[in-house]
Amino acid sequence: MNCYMCKGNLKIKKVNYVVDLDNTIIIIKGVPAKVCEQCGEQYFDDTTAENIEKMVNELRKFSTEITVVNYKKKTA
Repeated sequence: MNCYMCKGNLKIKKVNYVVDLDNTIIIIKGVPAKVCEQCGEQYFDDTTAENIEKMVNELRKFSTEITVVNYKKKTA
């Protein structure tokens, strides 16, 4: 599979996923993704994207300014 943006090669890596909401920033560390070696575009499979969405919806309920979690520990 190649990058949709630049057609570069994709490599499986662990990335940090950052969400900037109105009152908080959520950082999810160690998220598995396919990352383009040329432009850096990140792609998540369906299961990972669903897990990210669930985590963000759960974490947005807390009233902290910055929340940092580890992907593997929250999905285990």
